Amino acid sequence: MGSITKIEAPESFPTLVPALRIKTYFSQKFMCGDVFSGSKLVAVPFSGGTIKSVGDFEPKLDFAVNSGTDWFRIDPDGSKGRIDVHSLATDAQGRSIHLRLEGITAINEDTMPLIFGAPDAKTPAFGNGFQHLKIEAGHDEYKALEGMLFATSLRFTKEEGDLTGVEIRASRIVPGSGME
Repeated sequence: MGSITKIEAPESFPTLVPALRIKTYFSQKFMCGDVFSGSKLVAVPFSGGTIKSVGDFEPKLDFAVNSGTDWFRIDPDGSKGRIDVHSLATDAQGRSIHLRLEGITAINEDTMPLIFGAPDAKTPAFGNGFQHLKIEAGHDEYKALEGMLFATSLRFTKEEGDLTGVEIRASRIVPGSGME
């Protein structure tokens, strides 16, 4: 996904704090064809999943993903997929949140078989895709989520049967401080 140059980060750069593990599943894909942008549009509805907080992250989350669709756009050169997800998740008390994810994933020999459901596909390591995540929450217990942004890393996973999984690790973006 491009080279990364490490620099000494002054305190004014944002930092990341691990926050959430998200797992979703899909088996269907609906090919919408080439759209005005020149990309191929594929609708990928989710068939379930979970969202759980990690470590000391607050508020604590333990949600079931009940619905959602990734409006996946494949760049004209076929090298990248553009992720645009809207999803709904609900806790044990019936309180729901709306998640919005946008990002980019490489389309290569690791991801292509999983994206298109090849029977011999294998789960790769993380490192082929990233997103940013925003959450809308109207319930007091989860309202703080609306003031947070998250950076994510994702990978596609091979699941039993005809399911493909998506594993996401989300870290809260904490703004930098200082004058530098």
